[in-house]
Amino acid sequence: MAIGFFTQGIEYKLPHPKISLRIVLILCKVIRTAWQLLEETPPAGFVRKSADEKIITQLLVEIIENRLRKNGDVDGFNCALFGKVIRDPKIANVDKMHPDKMPDIVFDLKRDQLPIFSDQDGLFVECKPVDRNHPILSCYCKKGLIRFVNGDYAWAMQDAMMVGYVKDNYSFKKLASILNHEDYSRILNTTFNSSGDDPTIYISSHNRYFKWPENNGQACPISVAHLWLSM
Repeated sequence: MAIGFFTQGIEYKLPHPKISLRIVLILCKVIRTAWQLLEETPPAGFVRKSADEKIITQLLVEIIENRLRKNGDVDGFNCALFGKVIRDPKIANVDKMHPDKMPDIVFDLKRDQLPIFSDQDGLFVECKPVDRNHPILSCYCKKGLIRFVNGDYAWAMQDAMMVGYVKDNYSFKKLASILNHEDYSRILNTTFNSSGDDPTIYISSHNRYFKWPENNGQACPISVAHLWLSM
């Protein structure tokens, strides 16, 4: 039996306020900067081309949290504006049937002054390899992107992010072909996808058909930024 949310004395509204595109772009730059630093000064024994996705994510978070957030190397990203960057936190999905869901990265946006569920607020990021052994549809979409659509991750949010560790010269054209495919778009509830003004980032939007807790109605759509990093 699912356990309800403890809401007595808690002021909250669903959905949580949108994350501005400016903040999303800053965090994309943060991840790209960490990626560049990992390439330029890798730790002993680390080979990026053959590294496991979990190791890559762990090292990226270490660089982001221990250096970039502390030193303010990326304009707009610092300890004053953002809380700790956490890898694999345990959170509950929307119906609390799965209390130990673990998104790869969560950026704390320091929005505690807003009427929100603080433990469900932030930019949730899921990271997946993209190569011949990890196809876009079966791995990146059905094991990654779908988690933002079905209420596993970021269920209170209106925005999220996917990061791809990409080999074999894949491009967003392949992702677009899947998101636009009649059969697959129904699985992912795709309503919109476009590269917009920044060719290094792709944006997709998805309807969500689960119900929010405490009779707060049907969930709103979610916008997902896709950032792909070349291996």
